[in-house]
Amino acid sequence: MADDDLQLTQAQAYEAAYRFVWQYNQRDKSPDATSLQMMLVAMEPTEDRYKTDDPASWADWVQCVRETLDGAPLPHLPRS
Repeated sequence: MADDDLQLTQAQAYEAAYRFVWQYNQRDKSPDATSLQMMLVAMEPTEDRYKTDDPASWADWVQCVRETLDGAPLPHLPRS
C-alpha cells in the first residue's frame, strides 16, 4: 500500500502524532518553547502535500504512521 493510501482512525492518528512529537523530542532536548516552534516550522506543509519545510519531517511522520498501524509499542518518557 502506498504511503498516501494509508488510513487511520482518530485514535491511531492521535497515537501517530504522539510518536512524531516523541521522536522529535528525542533529537532536540531543548527545554524551552523554541523547540516546539522549530518543530512546527519543520512540519509546516508546502504546496506539495508530501513536502514540508524540513524534508525529513514527512519521512519521520510516515514512519510514525507505519509503526502505529503495525502495532509497535508506544515510546514513553521516563517519569520522575
